[in-house]
Amino acid sequence: MNITHNDILRGTYNEIPLSRLTPETQEQVRLLVAAAGHASKVDEHGSWDFGIESNKKGRVESLNWDLYGLGNDVHSGKFLAIIQIRRFYRHKSSYYPEIRKNYFLLGHNEDNSVFAHSVESAVIHSAIRRGADPILACQNWIFGTDYAKVLRQGDLALIPCSKRPSAPRIAKRTALIEKSHQLKANILRQAGDQLYAKNPYLVHQPGTHPEVQGENRWYKVAVGQRADFWHFAAPTVD
Repeated sequence: MNITHNDILRGTYNEIPLSRLTPETQEQVRLLVAAAGHASKVDEHGSWDFGIESNKKGRVESLNWDLYGLGNDVHSGKFLAIIQIRRFYRHKSSYYPEIRKNYFLLGHNEDNSVFAHSVESAVIHSAIRRGADPILACQNWIFGTDYAKVLRQGDLALIPCSKRPSAPRIAKRTALIEKSHQLKANILRQAGDQLYAKNPYLVHQPGTHPEVQGENRWYKVAVGQRADFWHFAAPTVD
């Protein structure tokens, strides 16, 4: 299935009503959201229990979600979706309600496990206003560059450099990144926390993601950023 953002009809708040999608796409979105809500790698426990609870004193708490983007990854072609998770809470009937929102990019890893990556609401709504693809806008924001140009392994990316970096060369030729990505290269250079690699080779030690081999050129090693989030709906570990 290939979906373009220009084919999508949105609601009053830029959400995408599921009723405006084909039954097949509706089911695909619902299954992805459900799988993310019960993923074994969720950072916090019990964060995706949708529904409403109330009592006679006027206390109300509800958790629901809306769809804000869907499409296919430019590299893998896998289905992706952006959802907003919204929590409504009122302690008593005479109190003002508290409404909090999180946004997530959802998709499947190479081993078919589901990820939920927290993203900035401003990135999504800006893309929608500009008529741009919110999926690609989120991916560009995550890695801080044109996502189409990167080599990606989970939440780690190799970004091609236009010239040799000026960072000092280091003696070692291997590095462990994020405690799970083993990087090997002909040459490594480092300035502060920023690492650069020539002819890099990445191995994901848990084996969730396939090995990645760069060309015989320089790459910037980038860890994908995540948006801050309210802990009623937490991200998964990619």
